[in-house]
Amino acid sequence: MSLLDVTDLKVHFHDAAPERFAVNGVSFSMEEGDVLGLVGESGCGKTVTSMCISGLLPRWKADTEGRITLEGTEIFNCTQAELNRILGKDLGVVFQEPMTSFNPVYRIGRQVAESLYVHEHALTRDQKKKRVLDALGRVGLPEVKEVYRKYPHELSGGMLQRAMIAAAIVTNPRLLIADEITTALDVSIQARIIDLLRKLNREMGMAILFISHDLHVVNRLCQRVIVMQRGKIVESGRTKDVFLHPQHDYTKQLIAAIPSRKRTVIWLPDGREADGYIDRKRSNS
Repeated sequence: MSLLDVTDLKVHFHDAAPERFAVNGVSFSMEEGDVLGLVGESGCGKTVTSMCISGLLPRWKADTEGRITLEGTEIFNCTQAELNRILGKDLGVVFQEPMTSFNPVYRIGRQVAESLYVHEHALTRDQKKKRVLDALGRVGLPEVKEVYRKYPHELSGGMLQRAMIAAAIVTNPRLLIADEITTALDVSIQARIIDLLRKLNREMGMAILFISHDLHVVNRLCQRVIVMQRGKIVESGRTKDVFLHPQHDYTKQLIAAIPSRKRTVIWLPDGREADGYIDRKRSNS
């Protein structure tokens, strides 16, 4: 049985035209330890798909069809109480804007520990604090005891993003959904976050659904990629195959939209380089 199965997912928002679906017939699956990229332009249905998987799409706002199964549990058939038991325990979510995800009046340590208080009742207060400090250290934050006591405004954007990831992994979830988490960061911080996610995937065996419109980042992180356009999947496969030999016109257009350069390099999973469309440029001069 797959870790995650999405079958013929359709989403129609109540205020949209009857023929307009935000997501229209999306199907894919993930196994344990998979790193899957979901790419496409803004409005193509990436985030709506992730919100359905996490149970965060308000049911009063849209009609949904199809089936989503996470470790055998059908998400659309869950009550809110059942969804609350899944979210933060088996499924972690990291959003794009960490500053708006943290409550400004509470310290970082308390907020990272929130999932433990919800899902790990057997742990003592000291055990919970140790788990939080371990999670903060695992994501590469320095002086974790100081970070634990700080307020969100006292951390940089990159540190806040790492703290958000720590909050998502403190319960050791089986699946992490990362929605545009590198978009607002500069290039050097982006690289560190990607290296961090690769490390967490390798060390924890945690599957990652990585949502982005940045093909550079997806190429560096993801083993497989799904390309979405207007709510539908238009192409999917191994990342290097899709980016080196795109078959669909939309995928070719996405790649062509990347700023031109004299030479481009594709990073293969074993660390070798191959001539291709994206990722890093080097001048021949």
